Amino acid sequence: VAIDTFFPSSKRCFCCGYINDALTLNDREWTCPSCSNLLDRDINAARNIKAAGLAVLARGENVRLVSTNGMSNPQ
Repeated sequence: VAIDTFFPSSKRCFCCGYINDALTLNDREWTCPSCSNLLDRDINAARNIKAAGLAVLARGENVRLVSTNGMSNPQ
């Protein structure tokens, strides 16, 4: 899934959608002030990116694997 560079994947609470603009790169965990969930920054970002990908599929858009800098080369 290609996500816009400015999509707040780690700053957006996966549970309720609250965006924590005060989050810094040093903050590895944070508690959402809206729903009180304790979030790991990377896991939260992965869940948000997965949700974005599933939304693309739900809209019926075509999905294809794209190689980026030779990092993904399925056989």
